[in-house]
Amino acid sequence: MEFIENVEKEEYSKFVQNHKYSHFLKSYEWSEVAKLKGWIPFCVGLKENNKLVATALLLKKRLPLGYSYFYIPRGYTIDYSDYNLIEQFTKEIDKFTKKHKSLFFKIDPDIKLHTIDKEANIIEGENNYELVNTLKKIGFKRKKLNKFFENEQPRFTFRITLDNEENINKRYSKTVHRFIKKSNFYEVEPYVGKKEEIEEFVRLMKLTEKRQNFYSHNSNYYEKFYEIFKENDNVDLMLAKINTKKIVAKLEEEINKTDDIEIKNKKIEEKKIFENREEELVVSAYFTVFYGNKAWYLYGANDMEFKNTLANYKLFDFQIKEALKRNIEIFDEFGTIGDVHTDNKLIGLHEFKKKFGGEYTEFIGEFDYIQKPIINLLYKMIIPIRRKIVRTRLRSKGE
Repeated sequence: MEFIENVEKEEYSKFVQNHKYSHFLKSYEWSEVAKLKGWIPFCVGLKENNKLVATALLLKKRLPLGYSYFYIPRGYTIDYSDYNLIEQFTKEIDKFTKKHKSLFFKIDPDIKLHTIDKEANIIEGENNYELVNTLKKIGFKRKKLNKFFENEQPRFTFRITLDNEENINKRYSKTVHRFIKKSNFYEVEPYVGKKEEIEEFVRLMKLTEKRQNFYSHNSNYYEKFYEIFKENDNVDLMLAKINTKKIVAKLEEEINKTDDIEIKNKKIEEKKIFENREEELVVSAYFTVFYGNKAWYLYGANDMEFKNTLANYKLFDFQIKEALKRNIEIFDEFGTIGDVHTDNKLIGLHEFKKKFGGEYTEFIGEFDYIQKPIINLLYKMIIPIRRKIVRTRLRSKGE
């Protein structure tokens, strides 16, 4: 077999997109986006009889003193049932990354660890424990199984099977159907936006950052991300807008036709939210990525001042149905928590995503292939401090 250090773009993309384990984080497009985050990408592969049998996107991060480490997002694109193939590809990647003074390289395959009962959260049925043991035998060290968002990618998610619209709707909770119906009162209009409307997404994201006290990307990142993935029509900007003039008229009609003082006062207070506003307002925005047979809800933001419109529910349904139109088979909600009995602030996000009826999915975890144990240990001690300093500096610059 022959190890290829830089697989040609078209050949690489064709292999990854059509593979069982396709993922946008393995794509050539993501290698370009990764550059915006300071990574140095390499699209490598393994060929047998001049035909690709495995690929990986290697993202290099430079460290002090000329050292580096590599992250392979969502692992190899490979037949995970073939022990010898995995072992040989790992050895080749080991040799390649050592040329770059690598301390370790990590993978986090998006392969289900085991089936979880939706109601009782009980482990049952299908599992991939054998693969976990295979990776350990080859030399990978399994990291502590995270339940939140501590590692590079979320380890839990919800995945919706996009068989047909009728079945999708059946899997929605009653709450989703009720909220979508309520959003129709406010005439929430979901639609696929254009590049110039990215500024609306950024505006909403800044509101979300402030409300939830987290740090996102700047507008340049989202514009570049969109351009890169839109080249092959692998991304859509999903927006939901309202017409405040129409809503005020509807609420006035509701106020005039009721004699209930309590209801009347509530409607009057609600009407104030929409008065003296721009006539058309975007109140919810998502980025949805399409790659291979899957789609992902990647970035999302909402204006909670208009939460009564329930535009986020209408827009979430819209993006799922748009994926169905593209003949996508799996819609991945891209991350939730693994501890559903917690008072963590993310429980609200979990409950929101759960309502759309996807399979609660736990991946096998993150694995490190350690190449320089002693230096790596020092790195693990220093990097949290360094990361905090870098993030503080970036925030101060508004980046």
